Amino acid sequence: MAASPNKAHPTPEFPSWPFDCLSLYSQMARDFGAYAQTLTRCTDAMEAAHAEADLGVKLFADLMRGYFDLALAPWSAVAAAMAERAGDAEAQPEARPQPMRSRGVH
Repeated sequence: MAASPNKAHPTPEFPSWPFDCLSLYSQMARDFGAYAQTLTRCTDAMEAAHAEADLGVKLFADLMRGYFDLALAPWSAVAAAMAERAGDAEAQPEARPQPMRSRGVH
């Protein structure tokens, strides 16, 4: 009876979605909230322009972080699967047969 390839070497389970899009959206919402609060407190056009520029920089940084996470997701998944496989290989000691000794014979 031959062992099936799936039981001999189980395939790692990769995530179906490579990064948490809700964290990106919530960070963008926090940035927009900070921008809206700054606009309600500003007294001149220069402060409003500065707040708008800050929002643009923060949104750009959020989008670049999301793209970075998305671009590295396949590599990090493969690295995690390889580390898990290497850990499994080290955890299983090699079975070595012991020589049989006969009883009563010297």
